[in-house]
Amino acid sequence: MAISFGLQASTQKAGAYNPGIQLRGFNIDLNLTEQDFENLDGLNVNAVRVAFASHPLFDDRGGLDSTAVTVLDSYVRYAKKYNILILVDIHTFPGNVKRYSGSTEDEYWRNTDLMQSLISSYAQLAERYKKESIIIGYDIVNEPAPIERVGYLEFLKKVSGTIVRISPDKIVLIQPRITIQPNGIPNGQRSNWNEITQLIDEKKIIGSLHYYDPGYFTHQGVRGFPADQRLPFLLRSEDGLNIYFKKTLARVLTYSGPVIVGEFSVSNYSPVDDAQLYMQTLIDLFEKNRWSWFYQSYKEADIWNPQMTLSKKGLAPDPASRKYLLLKEYFKLNERFQTSD
Repeated sequence: MAISFGLQASTQKAGAYNPGIQLRGFNIDLNLTEQDFENLDGLNVNAVRVAFASHPLFDDRGGLDSTAVTVLDSYVRYAKKYNILILVDIHTFPGNVKRYSGSTEDEYWRNTDLMQSLISSYAQLAERYKKESIIIGYDIVNEPAPIERVGYLEFLKKVSGTIVRISPDKIVLIQPRITIQPNGIPNGQRSNWNEITQLIDEKKIIGSLHYYDPGYFTHQGVRGFPADQRLPFLLRSEDGLNIYFKKTLARVLTYSGPVIVGEFSVSNYSPVDDAQLYMQTLIDLFEKNRWSWFYQSYKEADIWNPQMTLSKKGLAPDPASRKYLLLKEYFKLNERFQTSD
């Protein structure tokens, strides 16, 4: 492994966070308890990306969903207690065709009234949590798939401007558009990275992307993709994977500012040896470039949960899985933050 693991860094105030400091953590759903946050603290996780996929944070009237707000409020309390920063991932909007990714058929790209109500919801969200320093920012559109580029960039400008005006201490994550591949896996963000660089300022507006590549390897067991499929022969070494990662991420690697990898993962139906090699090589690339990253995911679904391993009887709990132990080693590198509220 190229990374040297040492003692964790000193604790800072959450208000002192800047995008040049690495975040290493998990994507989480809305099903966690205080005990889970205590466990994440024990792992030395310094941030979580809270994904409002299973239940929308926005209502269809330009407001906030009360049930989702209750969950976020509880997460804020837990995060303060255990010194874990929060990135809020809006993820699901009124008008989304799918819960977990964008679609060209999402209604808000064609409905100006619905788009305006979304901006109103962003404004309410920014106002409600502007004094909560443990919430460091918002990932405003998850895997967007609008057909028209100019309109999407204009939407990003309006939303990011609204959030920064109301809560200037927060960061705003913007993602490139996805391109749906013939196999249904959205891997196009890396190819569209240059579309958003004109909007990034490296202090408040930060570029983010998801990386699932090659999708037929990372998504084994999802949408009918067969399980137990090895990496292609040429990718079964660290050198081979590095060449592949550098080629597919070439546009992003030319960018010198902060990058946040909002999602990456390998399905638990993939071969264990190949999965570990893939994860270790990819995370080492993130570390070399000082990119922040969030593993997909912690307790959202068994197929992604690193505390699960494929057994003869199916996926089973395994707190000593190789994925989990690998992630724990990287989390030791984290600098920690306390709320300044």
